[in-house]
Amino acid sequence: MRRLLAAAGRVDDRAVARLVGDALETDGTLDTWTHLCAPALAATAGPANAPALALAAGVRAALDERLRRLARRDLAPTVMLAAPPGEPGDLPLTALAAVLLEHGVESWRLGAEVPWAAISDAAARAIPARLVVWSGGDPAAELAELAAAHPAVMIVPAGPDAPLAGTAAACLATAAR
Repeated sequence: MRRLLAAAGRVDDRAVARLVGDALETDGTLDTWTHLCAPALAATAGPANAPALALAAGVRAALDERLRRLARRDLAPTVMLAAPPGEPGDLPLTALAAVLLEHGVESWRLGAEVPWAAISDAAARAIPARLVVWSGGDPAAELAELAAAHPAVMIVPAGPDAPLAGTAAACLATAAR
């Protein structure tokens, strides 16, 4: 992690992407996210600063490249990933998408700051087996509304306090319909 933080400190997002990309190839997404990316992002958290921005940009680039290389046209998405209003970042959901794809499960990624109505509309149109909603807050009422509106969809609450491994396991349990 020292090399990763040093690259971020130099505001070298390309070096960050190379280091993270190497770790993804060697250790897979779950271990790389859990033991490298998440701790590094936590270490640089705080008011907007250049190292944090470079780190996030490099991690995103590496994860996006991983997703491009793992993409399979023969897989239909079965898991939907979204971060509702108030959640400006979706890096954990991008990492989750890569973890799922490593296990042969494709996903729809709606992104960050997605209005609740848009999440519900997307679930109604796609009818995913699982809908992961990443939130650092307590969206219990909104999640209950989603569950009531979409009884065929398993709602999987996720957030900074939920390990990515547990969220991935919940998605992989019955992701295939």
